[in-house]
Amino acid sequence: MAKENDWGFAAEMVTHAQLTRAGVPQYGGVRDAGNARGDRILAAARTLFLKLGYGETSMDAIARQAAVSKATLYSHFAGKDALFAALVVTECRHLSDAIGRRALDEPDIRDALLRVAHDFNNLLCTGYGLTMYRIVVAEVPRFPELGRIFYDSGPTIMIDRIAAVLRRATERGLLKVRDPRIAAIQFISLVRGELHLTRVLGLKKTSKNPADYIEASVDLFLAGYRAGKMRK
Repeated sequence: MAKENDWGFAAEMVTHAQLTRAGVPQYGGVRDAGNARGDRILAAARTLFLKLGYGETSMDAIARQAAVSKATLYSHFAGKDALFAALVVTECRHLSDAIGRRALDEPDIRDALLRVAHDFNNLLCTGYGLTMYRIVVAEVPRFPELGRIFYDSGPTIMIDRIAAVLRRATERGLLKVRDPRIAAIQFISLVRGELHLTRVLGLKKTSKNPADYIEASVDLFLAGYRAGKMRK
């Protein structure tokens, strides 16, 4: 039998159903979503998770940071895992919001894809996006469901938005892409390169200037999807 953690969930068994009951947005909605106290709690949790990490952040500390009682905190979120999951959902959607949106109607597809590539790497390889990724990866062995929440709320949205750019470019005759989603995944894999790994590992230097690497990757992608007939 799995051992329960301090918040009443089995440490290796956090499920979609539990997150629904806990009030995670994607799985049933944060209780009293959108009110000032709920937003203040999420802001406090964000500050402490970034500063201390998941394991060292307590619900007591979050309540103090948010200037709410523990009863109020638990009326919004059933536990720390539910609060963290809600934060992942909220922040991933916020962070990925700009990906692809500005590029949908860019007349030059190369410029559009360069913009998407830089937006993507700025999101994934710097600042808060990188820190959130590290925290999620560290906690997935204990809370596997957080991995699915992160993927569905972050990478999946980014893939869909890049796919929309590629689909629009194909409709306009600029590219020949049969499966925009597969092509979007290929594009992400290309432009991410070693930059993401070196950032996750805390290494400051890469073998090539990131901007030069992104430009070369976009050109390689275009060489594949501009040339020849669409594969069947």
